[in-house]
Amino acid sequence: MPALEGRYEMKISTTYGSSEEGIKNIIEKIGKSKIVAINTIPRTLLTRLTPHLKGKMVKVILPVDDSADDVVKKIGEVAVSKARVYKDYKGIEADTGSVYFADRVFNITWVKDRILEIDTMEYDRCVKCMKEMFETGWKSSRK
Repeated sequence: MPALEGRYEMKISTTYGSSEEGIKNIIEKIGKSKIVAINTIPRTLLTRLTPHLKGKMVKVILPVDDSADDVVKKIGEVAVSKARVYKDYKGIEADTGSVYFADRVFNITWVKDRILEIDTMEYDRCVKCMKEMFETGWKSSRK
């Protein structure tokens, strides 16, 4: 944690002003990464990310009601979640998903094909913990 003017400061997260801004940042991060783990994001977003995932080591857990087609299978290793994880987002029952990198997790809140919000977790210890949660979900998913 860097010391600035005698005190410690650390940025732990970002909430993007629009889903487009968040998607742009996810695509930029994919370009700089070798490994990407994707967990229960809407199919429209997965389709949009697909061209950027070529040549990367990718694991994808699809939402509980989705299934792997030939396009998704070409992305990388694919599984389907056995559980639906959701939250109350300003009074709306919304699904949640994530795109994991070594140093950042992008959290996606969505309903059907509509992305409501994208935010990040950037605090190293929390990122590691959240990535471990992905691995637990991967182990229990249908392959």
